Amino acid sequence: MLGGGFLTSWVSLSNWKSPGKQPDEANNANAANRARAILRKGRFAITSTSRERVQRATTAWYHPAPHRQESAPPMAHRTPAETQDRHLSSPSHATPSLGLTLGEPAGIGPEVMVAALAQTGASTQAHIRLFITPGLAPFTRRVLAAAGLSVEASPDQPGVVLDTTATMEGEDSGPAVGHASETGRRQAFSAISAMADSACHGHLDVMVTGPVTKSIFDHIDPQPPGQTEFLAGRLGADRFAMMLAGPRLRVVPVTTHVPLRDVPRLLTTEGIVETSLAVHGDLQRWFDLAAPRLALCGLNPHAGEGGRLGDEEATIIAPAAARLRAQDVVVEGPMPADALFHQALEGRWDAVICMFHDQALGPLKTAHFGDAFNMTCGLSVPRLSPDHGTAFGLAGRGMADVGSARAALESALHIARRRAQAATTADVFVEANHG
Repeated sequence: MLGGGFLTSWVSLSNWKSPGKQPDEANNANAANRARAILRKGRFAITSTSRERVQRATTAWYHPAPHRQESAPPMAHRTPAETQDRHLSSPSHATPSLGLTLGEPAGIGPEVMVAALAQTGASTQAHIRLFITPGLAPFTRRVLAAAGLSVEASPDQPGVVLDTTATMEGEDSGPAVGHASETGRRQAFSAISAMADSACHGHLDVMVTGPVTKSIFDHIDPQPPGQTEFLAGRLGADRFAMMLAGPRLRVVPVTTHVPLRDVPRLLTTEGIVETSLAVHGDLQRWFDLAAPRLALCGLNPHAGEGGRLGDEEATIIAPAAARLRAQDVVVEGPMPADALFHQALEGRWDAVICMFHDQALGPLKTAHFGDAFNMTCGLSVPRLSPDHGTAFGLAGRGMADVGSARAALESALHIARRRAQAATTADVFVEANHG
């Protein structure tokens, strides 16, 4: 059992959102329905009205009324403070606040995430809240010290603070490095749950998660496919997507961790549109792209070759492109994947929307195996991570590549600074006009 009031089930959402509120049977049922809706959305087996249903169902829980005014004034008549995107809302301090988890403690997560902290100088630029369970505190301090980092106690100032609110029962003092364990999985789950809770309460500008195995969610029903879907559910995302990004290429799979044989059944026009809009919005917000250029991959060889090799391009993907253009998104496709990635690497596209996991990650990891990062687009508090796994066989041997963790932290720092600066600007405007 997990202690400290944190989740033992993905659907037990009421306690973390409303700490003083006692869940009742109806609320638990609603939470379960929302979680299942998010799970279906994560696998992109959704209907044309599912986003609206999820949005209505999650409004009261995830987005308190003051932040979701249906009668907001038109954009042209809003003040600068009112025109701040809701994704730019930030903790009320000038120093960026970055939440960090180390992933499964017996894997390479602790060494690569802490090394990336040291190499990027993140602790001199942001307030780093490192989420761990109490039993991992001595181990974490040793890892930090080995990288030349110390734990600072000053709130809202640059430095590293250990957040041990992620308590659990029956915890060992530290991991057996290189050996996966049930305790390590529970520690990793407790940490990401605590960080999500902190994000929901407005304490973080950005989240960075260390690598985990999907088994950390085995005790949850319904079980999210990974951290992407778990955090989307916890933060009540209206739409979300998994983007892998390197210096020259960004890719986004519409269907993610599902068998290849299921892709044609799960692929929908709605899923492509929602994925593309989530990516489009975050490219505008965080990557300074006013009009991101998206390319849609075909599913079949030669993009179906006029229906001779499959009709998903005509029946599913082309309608999605049309709907995106109707919303002023710059998009082209469906296009044959064999030529598309060369064009993207040459700078023609800002992101490639792919139809299945390996269609996206094969080219990405060929071009950027050591310097790409994973980002969950569409969250109210952005989340980034390395684009690799736990690599238990490399843990503790000094052989793990820090590049992906460093890329994730560098991009997270950029986002955190933007959010903190936007919040400070809004606060100054309000004071000037109401002082």
